[in-house]
Amino acid sequence: MKLLTKFKFTDLRVLSLKAEVKTKTYSDQSLSNLKLTVTPSGTKTFYVRFKLNNKPINHRLGDASQINVDEARSRAVNYINFKSRLGLEQGSGLTVDDVFNLYRENELSNRNTIAGRTHALEVSYKKHVKPRIGIQFVEEITRKTAKELFVDIESLGYSVHNRCLTSIKSAFNYVMEFEDGINLSANPFLGIRKMTEVQRSRYLTHEEARGLLLALDMEVNQNVADIYRIALFTGARLSNVKMMKWQEINFSSNKWLIPATNTKTSKVYELPLHRSVVDLLVNRRNNATDSPFVFASNTSKYGYITGGDPVWKSAIKNAGLYHENPNIRPRPHDLRRTFATWQLQSGTDISIVSKSLCHTSLKHTMIYAHTNTEQIRSSIDKAFDFIY
Repeated sequence: MKLLTKFKFTDLRVLSLKAEVKTKTYSDQSLSNLKLTVTPSGTKTFYVRFKLNNKPINHRLGDASQINVDEARSRAVNYINFKSRLGLEQGSGLTVDDVFNLYRENELSNRNTIAGRTHALEVSYKKHVKPRIGIQFVEEITRKTAKELFVDIESLGYSVHNRCLTSIKSAFNYVMEFEDGINLSANPFLGIRKMTEVQRSRYLTHEEARGLLLALDMEVNQNVADIYRIALFTGARLSNVKMMKWQEINFSSNKWLIPATNTKTSKVYELPLHRSVVDLLVNRRNNATDSPFVFASNTSKYGYITGGDPVWKSAIKNAGLYHENPNIRPRPHDLRRTFATWQLQSGTDISIVSKSLCHTSLKHTMIYAHTNTEQIRSSIDKAFDFIY
């Protein structure tokens, strides 16, 4: 039996492979249909392997000494598409939606999410991919169709683009690999690359935060406005704030006990509350219903408020913080970065800030640590004070 080793093919890696006593077959991590065999004599050959109408196909692409990895991948995808077009009359009968539903029911549903919420990949698929190609038959989705789809989605930003690509690519990969009775031979999205992620360092200055708080005071929906206020003063994730329950708040010690079921690390966290948050919560408690949630909702299936983007967008516009470039304008998660950065700028030890963010490692806290321009200027001036 041949040993199958999977890694991302590169020209250097392929060249460095040594011949062994028996022929070995390697699989490309970027394109699982692409294989490389290395014989005991040292001959290296690229193949493409896939199923069409439940029949295995093994096609020789060329000698590795004559074609490079990129050419091998291109030939593999072209051959799969060529054979698939020939077999259209015996198509799978599946729509893109059918493929994703199989993935959701048999794979995605097994992944844990906070408070049992819908998985982010399913949300991305339903919101952006399904309306565009959900009803199309999989045989109609060519590489060109796939490319055009994600060129269109690029305008929504790298985050949406990359989640959508992961959702649909994973769905096709799952069905091809695990649903043996399904006639699906190729993944048309394999050649689509993720957009380069922008490393955000955005946080609010003191002046910007004052403007935002004033703008939140002007919003009609003060329930959602309170969510953003608490997020700023606690550094908590919005999901945790929205799911906050009255039983988690200790008004005697002014602390918030975040249950393990609501945290990424599945650990319980105790967070001291700023007096502004305490005052806000006391006011909400005086006007609360019998719901266990601080931000109760009669229209949400979860029992607490979800969403809130329109309020955020309106507030940052009124505060003069809105920008057409999504990588420049502040996002709700930037409130968490602001919470951490302000503490660090005030001289707080990073280990303390890490605990306030409920992090398990300092390396996670470091991405929130930013200094402002004036601090850098002051540091430079101080370093050269001796000259004057």
